[in-house]
Amino acid sequence: MTQIFSLQGRVALVTGASRGLGFAMAQGLAQAGALVVLNGRDAATLALRRADIEAAGGQAEIAAFDVCDRLAADAAMDAILARHGRLDILINNAAFGVPRDFFDISDDDWRLSLNVALDSCFRLSRKAAAGMVAQGWGRIIMISSVNARIGRATNTPYITAKAGLEGLARGMATELASRGVTVNCIAPGYMATDINTKFREQPGQYEWIRNRTPMKRWGAPEDLMGAAVFLASEASAFMTGQVMVIDGGMTVAI
Repeated sequence: MTQIFSLQGRVALVTGASRGLGFAMAQGLAQAGALVVLNGRDAATLALRRADIEAAGGQAEIAAFDVCDRLAADAAMDAILARHGRLDILINNAAFGVPRDFFDISDDDWRLSLNVALDSCFRLSRKAAAGMVAQGWGRIIMISSVNARIGRATNTPYITAKAGLEGLARGMATELASRGVTVNCIAPGYMATDINTKFREQPGQYEWIRNRTPMKRWGAPEDLMGAAVFLASEASAFMTGQVMVIDGGMTVAI
């Protein structure tokens, strides 16, 4: 049964993989046998993460580029194909939010948020899907959020981007399903990572989220590892266009 979750021989690209959720999912894919290409903007940090994966017996490479830089992203993906002849799995994890009151959000804030968290996912997915269709197999995983369906003040650009990301996944899924490529989303709840440290340190915010979650805790990056492996493997072969919500029960409770 474990073979159905095996990623042996697969090549995966994970964006935003230098820390937090991205790195945890990359670790999960590597543990399942994939060669994982770690993306982020800082090559030195990525090198440390690669060393961590290799020390645990996994295979990893780094691809340092800004997901908003179209030319750099295309060049990096072309390089992956040139080295390995394939890209089987893409996890679109990179995101960016502007925690400001609605009336304080500038046009530039809005555009940057959507460019990182939505537009770049479209471009990377389009590039990856072309090769996946050619080889007749592929997995694209979008990292959405519970905020795609429940709002929170001072978070409007991020909410909008994540809701759009789920729509992108549904549209791609219907077009690519007959060509061997599945497209699904993972929607995490509130996860304790360094990207939201300031939010968690605000008086009462940490406990508010903890008490709002039926499991009475924040999520940890490791909570996404199994879902990422499942959606990247043959175990999810008949699943596409769906959203896996991993939130400790937050969105099913009142």
